Amino acid sequence: MTMNPPEALPENHDPKPEAPIEPPLEACCTSGCYPCIFDVYTEELQQYRLDLAAWQARQSGATAAPESI
Repeated sequence: MTMNPPEALPENHDPKPEAPIEPPLEACCTSGCYPCIFDVYTEELQQYRLDLAAWQARQSGATAAPESI
């Protein structure tokens, strides 16, 4: 994957957040770890949902017509 240096990105570069990948059930060791990989996934999923909602709000604001004064 080629990464662009920050100065090469457009000023309005605002990529959509990516959802975390859910671990397979067999990835759990069932020993009662804290945090369990599923606890970590749940926290990441909650953060993703917040980030996605904020991103969607920014996108709808960016496409809205400017208010006339």
